[in-house]
Amino acid sequence: MTTDLTAADGSTTQHRRSLRRALVNWLWPIFGNFPRELLRTKLVRFIIAGVRYVWFVFILHRLRTVSGSDGVARSTIKHNLRGMLDLHVERSLRLIYPIAMWAAARRISLADQKVLTIGPRTEGEIFNLVAHGFRRRNIAGLDLISYSPSIQLGDMHAMPYPDASFDVIIAGWVISYSDQKDVAAAEITRVAKPGAIVAVGIEWGRKSPEQVAAERTGYIVGSAKRLPTAQAILDLFGDRVDRVYAKVDDQDFAPEDVGDLLVVFRLR
Repeated sequence: MTTDLTAADGSTTQHRRSLRRALVNWLWPIFGNFPRELLRTKLVRFIIAGVRYVWFVFILHRLRTVSGSDGVARSTIKHNLRGMLDLHVERSLRLIYPIAMWAAARRISLADQKVLTIGPRTEGEIFNLVAHGFRRRNIAGLDLISYSPSIQLGDMHAMPYPDASFDVIIAGWVISYSDQKDVAAAEITRVAKPGAIVAVGIEWGRKSPEQVAAERTGYIVGSAKRLPTAQAILDLFGDRVDRVYAKVDDQDFAPEDVGDLLVVFRLR
């Protein structure tokens, strides 16, 4: 279908209006991404992850754990089994948002990026990644605990992947559970492609691990060897750090509160 367009000087040109082009350019980005947009809703994500959790854990009895890792802090599996019902995994967004911003600025499609999420615990983090543009088949999950076909059992200190496998690696709140943080960082750099984006987050508070154990948990959560600053996270990766895109190191809060140290950077 065509129509005549009249310019200011009186000249006319023909403009082709294509229904197919309109569907592709205007309507598909809206309706084609609708299932993915739904996953951005916390309740929808929780329901889908919850139904799958019940299916795999209580019906198929697929819950498994890894044992005997030298680098993992003693309380790691015990503590994380207590948090398995955190199915919407809201805090992983603190690392996904900066990655999505980087990709948008570079006009890079996240759907084409191979991503590894270390320690997702549940499928909620997988769905978070899908909701923000990653393609399901390009997402690999690795954890000491797994019930899901999307999450492979394994240890971040000896990951079962070839060198230079991933474009993006997310290690959200897992480095804190390592007694050999330099080994974990070396493994991350090994499986990362040159130029890969790495996002790391850890919890930080003014109370010592021993204080937290005495007041709340009865055991030390994660490793007693804490990373004190966001820069300390970057230092684990040494001269492999090329450019830092985001660094959050705000420690100005009350002793009874906790916060996060976050870094998103590119490897050489």
